[in-house]
Order: sequence, then C-alpha cells, then structure tokens
Amino acid sequence: MVTRIITLTATVALAAAVLFRLPPGQRMPLCIMVCLAALILAVRSLLLGKIVWALLFLGILGIFTPLRIDQFSHILVSVFDLATLALFAASPRIFRKPMLPAISGTAVTRVAIVGHSLASPNTRR
Repeated sequence: MVTRIITLTATVALAAAVLFRLPPGQRMPLCIMVCLAALILAVRSLLLGKIVWALLFLGILGIFTPLRIDQFSHILVSVFDLATLALFAASPRIFRKPMLPAISGTAVTRVAIVGHSLASPNTRR
C-alpha cells in the first residue's frame, strides 16, 4: 500500500512537471520524490526476481539524482520525465500477480487423453 501511494504521488508530480515546465530551481523536490519511488520499486523488483525491471528503476534513480539537476538539457529532461512517467504508470501492471487460467479437471483429463491417443499411433510404427 505504501508503494502504491509513493508511486502514485511520484506519477502525479511527474505529470505536473511535464504539463507545467518547472524551473530548474524547483526540480529538487521532484527529483527526491522520483528517487524515492524508483528506489522502492527497484527493491520490490529485486524481491520479486524481476532483474530487468530493477535495473530500469535503478537507471531512473541514477538519472533523477538531485545532484544532476542542471546537467542535462531541457529537451532531454522532458524525455526522461515522459519515459519515467510511463514506467511509473505501468508499474502496477508490472508487479501484479499472474493469474492462472482456471481449468477444470475433466478438461485437463481430455487434453491428456487426446494427446496420448494422438501420440500412440506414431510410436507404434
């Protein structure tokens, strides 16, 4: 629940930063919020065994480090903001539990019988 609140807050802050251009002096709170959300999502990714996603969130953490606010051009900062916004918005889908299809016992038995009966003639040759 805390992860969702922090991610939602960072997503809303990034959306506001994309819609209304923030001056470089006011990006410090945004960078801290995004770094906190990226760190939490990276740890959660590692705990779930999703290494690629963890590396992406750690990359965001490196880009939004508050020490690098003035290092990138305004266009590149806008691109990073949009990419991070998309990744944060997709994070609930990334971390949801996979749903297994409900298969009844008779359907599984039929598939196994049909598969066995189809394989039997080929092996008797």
